[in-house]
Amino acid sequence: MATASFLPRYLETLDNTPDEVLPLLAPDIKFCVLWSANGEAQEFAGGMKELEGYYAQREPDGQFHHLELVSREGNSEVALGYTTKNGERLGTFTMAAQVDEQGRAVRLYASRTTSLPFDPVGG
Repeated sequence: MATASFLPRYLETLDNTPDEVLPLLAPDIKFCVLWSANGEAQEFAGGMKELEGYYAQREPDGQFHHLELVSREGNSEVALGYTTKNGERLGTFTMAAQVDEQGRAVRLYASRTTSLPFDPVGG
């Protein structure tokens, strides 16, 4: 298996310089985010226009993604991680991406929940 490069770069950009995330995505991207907080789930899905709308409604202040497992096979990457908000562990997430020849995501999937914390990997 190859070293995953897209998801770590994408999450670092999303957390630190979110205005620079769009160039990491192919113009014809398709995405789905399943977002759950306190047992209530919401789905966001579509193309670039809908993804820009999803980014606009996010409240990322103080929130960071932490990757625990990440893998790549061919043009696909998968990851397991957790989020923190103001330093406190908040939620568990999974992600998958398929990237094009330029290293941009053409498919992006993420799910996140606050209802099912995983123990730290290796802990």
